Amino acid sequence: MRKLLLVFVLTSIISQAVTSCGRHDSSRTLSSDSARAHWRNLAPTCAGYPSKADCDDGDMTLFGGLICAGGESKGCDLVRDAQGPDGQWWRSPRRTSGNLGQPNSFSRDMAMGVLLYLATTRDSAAAERWLSWIHANRSCGVKGPRGKCLAPGVHRFCRDDKDFRCAMTPGNWAIMARVWDHLGLPRSTEMRLSAGSDDLVLPTQAEHSPVGFQLHLLGVEALLKKRVGAESSAVTKATALLYERQPENPFFAYLAQGASPELEMRVDTLCPVIGDASTARNQWSWERDTTEQAWRNSMGWDCLFLSHLVEAH
Repeated sequence: MRKLLLVFVLTSIISQAVTSCGRHDSSRTLSSDSARAHWRNLAPTCAGYPSKADCDDGDMTLFGGLICAGGESKGCDLVRDAQGPDGQWWRSPRRTSGNLGQPNSFSRDMAMGVLLYLATTRDSAAAERWLSWIHANRSCGVKGPRGKCLAPGVHRFCRDDKDFRCAMTPGNWAIMARVWDHLGLPRSTEMRLSAGSDDLVLPTQAEHSPVGFQLHLLGVEALLKKRVGAESSAVTKATALLYERQPENPFFAYLAQGASPELEMRVDTLCPVIGDASTARNQWSWERDTTEQAWRNSMGWDCLFLSHLVEAH
């Protein structure tokens, strides 16, 4: 009798193990409300807006645009409120009164977050205020006596950059043209003159740019172009190269292959799960070389952004 009972117990244990083998824990399922609620709960904020830990919001206009594009309204609020009353955009809402006294109050990287916000929300009024500010604050190429400007220089996204990070390139104007078309706004002269120049270099940049945040920015550009219906052979080639170079990056996998249940599970595996110990919460995981395993210190907002995109319907 004891032997029969022992056999029954062992059989039950083995049966349960076989049945559950490979099953994805429902508490970690990416599409579940509980998973996203968990990420929102652990994601840091500063002055009520998305942030990295310890109020590190110096790059948040870029990340806010991505969060907004992913479907989280707090990201949209962040970018909207990072625009000053004169039309200039800043690194975060908390910095609109002078960037907390720090230089480099904006950059070309931050501008990509603004463009994602504009494409997602179709905030045409904000776009027009921004363009007016850009035209009114062009740099001076040649100065004459008493500081008078004899010849204008390049347009810029800010007036206090120390390394030309705010200087606008033809590619910036070309990408803006695509967003302006999406908004139904007329292209400026600069947009018309630079049209198409962004796609000319995108595949080469994807092939040769350093792994890390520079490669991630090319992914952001590809996402933006997909969002405004400007996907081209250059974008397709570039996203394939991004994925080829960093196949473990789920953001690049999404750009190259689209949403899928497998990708949902991949993101779910990397992102914080309920019960995980607290970490630094200071990384936007998808902008790092995957060998760094930056998702171990995920800020949470990166997971919310990508979870919406990769969810297979």
